[in-house]
Amino acid sequence: MIAAYHAGYIIDASVGVKWFIKEHEGDRDAALAIRQRHITGQTQMIVPELFLLEVPNAIKAGRKGTEKDLADVLDVLTDLELQVERHTSTILRKTNAVAWAYNLTWYDAVYVALAEILGFPCVTVDDALLRKMKGHSIVLRLKDLAFK
Repeated sequence: MIAAYHAGYIIDASVGVKWFIKEHEGDRDAALAIRQRHITGQTQMIVPELFLLEVPNAIKAGRKGTEKDLADVLDVLTDLELQVERHTSTILRKTNAVAWAYNLTWYDAVYVALAEILGFPCVTVDDALLRKMKGHSIVLRLKDLAFK
C-alpha cells in the first residue's frame, strides 16, 4: 500500500465508473474514498475532457442504467467540480507520444499524458493499462493506495 498522499490525482474512467456501479464491483470502496478526499478538499481530482464521455458511456454500454440514471451521473460529475482539462494541442501531442511509446490506445494515453504534464499520478483499475505501464511510476493501481 502507498500511504503518501498527493495534492492531485489524474483519475481515469475505470475509477469513475466505480462510483456509480454497485453490483459486484471490486475496488468500489477505494474509488469512493478518493472521491471523498476530493469532496472534503484533501486532494484534487483531475480528468481530461474525455472522462466526461467515457464514464457515462461505460455505464450505458454495460446496461447498468437508464437514461434517467445517466442524467443523474452527469449531475454528480458536475457537482464534483472536477478539474477538467481541455484537450489542448500540448496534451494531444503528448498523448500521441505516450500512445506510441507504450502501445496504448489514445483513450488510455490521454490520462498518462495528462499525468506526465501536470506531475500528478494517474490512478486506475484498468489491468491492461497497468500491464503496459509496468515500471512507470506515474500510473498507480487504485487498490494500492491507502485512502481511508
